[in-house]
Amino acid sequence: MSNGGVAWEQAWQQGRTGWDAGQSPPALVQLVNSTHLKPARALVPGCGAGYDVFTLSRIAELTIGLDLAPTARARFMSLSEQPHIDSDKVRIEPHNFFDYTPSDHFDLIWDYTFLCAIEPHQRQAWAARMHQLLAPAGELWTLIFPVHPEPMNPGGPPHPLTPELVRELLAPYFEARQLEPVKESHDGRAGKEWIGRWTRR
Repeated sequence: MSNGGVAWEQAWQQGRTGWDAGQSPPALVQLVNSTHLKPARALVPGCGAGYDVFTLSRIAELTIGLDLAPTARARFMSLSEQPHIDSDKVRIEPHNFFDYTPSDHFDLIWDYTFLCAIEPHQRQAWAARMHQLLAPAGELWTLIFPVHPEPMNPGGPPHPLTPELVRELLAPYFEARQLEPVKESHDGRAGKEWIGRWTRR
């Protein structure tokens, strides 16, 4: 396990998981309920316990989550046994997003609390990797959080983001189809989230 993986595993073991709201964000649920997309393959980097993987499995044939922390993966496996989840449509893998070499491209990629968790110097590599992993006709969905001009937690994570920053990072590879504040958020996150939908140039 990488040093980053060790740190996240310690956080899970010690219960320092403030990012874990116990369910998918309302913005993702609304997208899934309203989209006409039927992706064959979807990806959720830094998926944690997997709530967003399970939500996306409602529209995708296969949704893969990535997480380095064994405790998060164990929680994912436990939750995937719930009767309303089709375990054949979900999977979690212990890969580093930046080194991940899947068998095929993804038609949909979802990012929430992943971009804000990586170090700022990794952001350009994050954008390039999203482009590499996404199929030409695919979509990248980003729930940008925490939207704040100043650090909320000095040293991070989470590292604060702005819609303008994310647009700038993705501009060499993607065009924005939607970029706006969300109307509903989990408690404590209101006013700090913007939804973005992006297609490859």
